[in-house]
Amino acid sequence: ALPFHPAADGLLSRTFFQRGQTLTAFRSAGLGPPRERTAVVLGGHHRPAPVRHGHPPSAWPPPPARHGDRRRHLCQPPPPPPPGAPHVVVVGAGIIGLTTALALASTGRLAVTVVTRDTDATAADGARVFTSGGSGGFWMPFHCDPERLVRGWAAATLDVLIAEAQTPGTGVGVFPGVLLHPPPPAAVPPRPWWAALPDLHFASVGAGHPRVPRGYPGGYYFESAIADMDAYLPVLRGRLAAAGVRVVVVGADLQAGDAASLLTAARAAVAAAPAGGGGGGGSVGGGGAPPPPPPPPPAIVVNCSGLGSVALVGDDTLIPARGVTVVVEPTTPVSGFVSESPTGDGRELAYILNRGRDRLTVGGTYHEGDWSRTAPDAEVAALLDRAAAVVPAVAGAKRLRQWVGLRPVRAAGIRLEAEAVPSGKPGGAPAGTVVHNYGH
Repeated sequence: ALPFHPAADGLLSRTFFQRGQTLTAFRSAGLGPPRERTAVVLGGHHRPAPVRHGHPPSAWPPPPARHGDRRRHLCQPPPPPPPGAPHVVVVGAGIIGLTTALALASTGRLAVTVVTRDTDATAADGARVFTSGGSGGFWMPFHCDPERLVRGWAAATLDVLIAEAQTPGTGVGVFPGVLLHPPPPAAVPPRPWWAALPDLHFASVGAGHPRVPRGYPGGYYFESAIADMDAYLPVLRGRLAAAGVRVVVVGADLQAGDAASLLTAARAAVAAAPAGGGGGGGSVGGGGAPPPPPPPPPAIVVNCSGLGSVALVGDDTLIPARGVTVVVEPTTPVSGFVSESPTGDGRELAYILNRGRDRLTVGGTYHEGDWSRTAPDAEVAALLDRAAAVVPAVAGAKRLRQWVGLRPVRAAGIRLEAEAVPSGKPGGAPAGTVVHNYGH
């Protein structure tokens, strides 16, 4: 779940709490929380899919009150489910899968299991197996239309991330930075709609501002959240473990090709895992306590497999958008973030994101339809040269890691909908439900 933002390529530039759509999808699957509760899911896309179920956006519950209890849902370990609670399986353990599992567990009414092929720790080559694992983790909505759908999602996401930043050890921080205006003759981009969010302290700044590099006419100053995914993903996994959510590692791709076969494969993976543990490479469980009795077979599977949905459910509208990032140790300390604004001419852009006092994430590239997971030396050198022209401390910086991720881009936008799996018996009840949550 990498963002689709060529100028600020980070996980959370594309992630939103999809309140209304998530509630509707799970209600249609028969396991929605009560209307006064909120199922929170991280996700987002620059071309949101139309609402396929339930109420129109105008009828959705309003986003949580600003500056209210930001620590709800993801920021606190959810309570354990009661005995005999309905069972939901989440397929995928990237940022979308983990936060979906936490959102469901936070209802206190569901037993939740996560099924994943690998984790970063169990991958055979030690590589980062999740797209979200190497992303920049930057909150900045971009190409997220229509505004009426995105506004509440973005605001709720920012609330949670600010709360995370107030908790030591999450890897989330709030940093100042600037979105640079392109040099003349390009026009100054209009103020983005999200500039009105109060926590951002959004303001126009000119060429003399200390955060505007030489050669740029100005930019938009704001303060935003950045999540260091090296720290944040383990925090989320720890919260799942504290809530008794199993993470079953199967060590191989599930054999599926549509919703029915995915439901069957997910059920089989859970059934094959030891009670309180996982199959294949192991699992994350609830500590050293005796394993609880196994939950009932899942009636619902949530598909958070990202680009894996091409194979798992046969979605041939998904394509990768390849991105390259490099983590560096700058020659001098750099605070905050800097991102160039897109100019619409397809040129590559530079962004530099803080990952702590002595590390920066440098990007960015955005190549649709490119499945390559390698980065030629010339491509990395050009990326760093662009960044060094914006932030001189990148020039000569020590390279700590470079990474290639494949963002799952879907022409119709996010797929967040429930698909009933027929039982095959005339007039019979559905065999189960697959809730799709991918295309972020």
